[in-house]
Amino acid sequence: MKVLLVEPNYKNKYPPMGLMKISTYHKLLGDEVHFVKGFDELVDKEVWDRIYVTTLFTFDFDLDVKTINHYKLLVNNTNDLYVGGIMASLMPEKIVTETGIDRSHILTGLFTDTSVVGDDNDINVDELPLDYDILEQTNYKYPAGDNYFAYTTRGCPNHCSFCAVPILEPNFHITNNIIDQIRTIDEKYGPKQHLLLLDNNVLNTSDLKNLVDDLCTAGFGRGAKYVDPGAYNIVMMRYKNGDRADFLNRKMATYLEAFKKRIKSPEMLETFLQIVINAEDAEDYAQYMLEHEEELKPIIEKYRSKAKKARYLDFNQGVDGRKINDENMSQLARLAIHPLRIAFDDIRLTDTYCNAVRIAHRHGIKEISNYILFNYKDKPEDLYERLRVNIKLNEELGIQIFSFPMKYSPISETDRTYIGKNWCKKYIRAISAILQVTKGVVAAGSNFFYKAFGNSLDEYFELLAMPRELIMFRSYFEKNGTTQKWLTLYRELSDEQKENLLRLVSLNVSELKRIPWPDDLKSILEFYLIKYSDEVKNSKKDYVQLSFLDDDPNDED
Repeated sequence: MKVLLVEPNYKNKYPPMGLMKISTYHKLLGDEVHFVKGFDELVDKEVWDRIYVTTLFTFDFDLDVKTINHYKLLVNNTNDLYVGGIMASLMPEKIVTETGIDRSHILTGLFTDTSVVGDDNDINVDELPLDYDILEQTNYKYPAGDNYFAYTTRGCPNHCSFCAVPILEPNFHITNNIIDQIRTIDEKYGPKQHLLLLDNNVLNTSDLKNLVDDLCTAGFGRGAKYVDPGAYNIVMMRYKNGDRADFLNRKMATYLEAFKKRIKSPEMLETFLQIVINAEDAEDYAQYMLEHEEELKPIIEKYRSKAKKARYLDFNQGVDGRKINDENMSQLARLAIHPLRIAFDDIRLTDTYCNAVRIAHRHGIKEISNYILFNYKDKPEDLYERLRVNIKLNEELGIQIFSFPMKYSPISETDRTYIGKNWCKKYIRAISAILQVTKGVVAAGSNFFYKAFGNSLDEYFELLAMPRELIMFRSYFEKNGTTQKWLTLYRELSDEQKENLLRLVSLNVSELKRIPWPDDLKSILEFYLIKYSDEVKNSKKDYVQLSFLDDDPNDED
């Protein structure tokens, strides 16, 4: 059977683990498997026996539908196309409406029963190891692609209304043995430096000590080190296991070409080059390498890097700060956690969150990351205060807390236009602009924070009202006086005028240009059409005059 695995061309940090497990499944059955990210002309020339399309966030609905409708034309029978993933589990009926795919071919939840795709076996696809090889079939590089990905638990006992986990994984349970998961990856693909655990609520486990014991045994105890075996040793291992994938030959050739610069011995270099040159003409590259291992390996071992690198474990979904206590933190502290991620989603949890951070610090955790949900039931000032709590904790404890504000979008919506009841579009855009400058991270330093978000709540709200370009290119516009001129005008406005201004500048730029401007706001509204450019940058005017903005194609709101 010819099987095609498809991930729509959205941007994502992590590879499609569901498709990687499905690939393992079909290769166990002896099927030919191909993976593609987005659209591919070469793939379009084939007719496939079965196609799987994964989905991720609901706000990529239109792209996902376009992808499904494209690939349903490339399968022998429409009934042999299946759609799965997060979005598919959250809104299967909408997918049916937009694609015409039969509801039974939309796979919701975990893929544990192969009868849903018409197969007659007892294989639990969700428990299969990931097939990392399919990632070699696309030019898309996943930032976190070369790590162990695993679970020690699935599901979550909490039923937070903003979270999809209760729908995707309704039952909390301990999964298959983490030691076996890592050993399987090592034996097939070679070791990875870091481990990303995707548990939704690991502290809900009834036996945290045994879980931590297993993680330590797997090589991720506190202070763990990693020595990269290098591509040569990994590829040779795979050759010996019978792997003959073309990408392995390319990986080996690329590695050897770069490695020759390391060789200091003229005699060894001559031997090395002779082997490498002759390999180019070999009928069977892999077999040639196997036959010359006795000559090549001593050279590789002498000159390859054996530097010990820090090895980290990351509970990437975070741990529940409400469940942190001295007992379970003493267990987590045994691990090479970097960083410890704790959610801080509600200002009412300030005391609980601070207590969790202080407990972590007492147990030697010095780097903490937190997720801060905003645009939900919170107020704009809540976001500022939560971020400031972290600054104060950094100063108090001498640690580093990095914050990642995350804009809430309802899991039932198909775009990113949702505005929380206490927010407005202008405020959301302003936060987006600030985070764009900071690369999405609010760093630990107080100077950084107060510059980015203001020294007080009053300054913070002024920043939220400020034109986007003045936020994005703050130093330039402050230096040439534009920011101060805007600020002077803004501070002269009444509360009613400020409210009206926020309403107007929440419009798209094209809409703002079309509507009549109130006489009392004309002067300040001009600032919202300023566009930073080389022309503006080189202007000798004391402050920037009107330079019309176009709607930002990247504006998500």
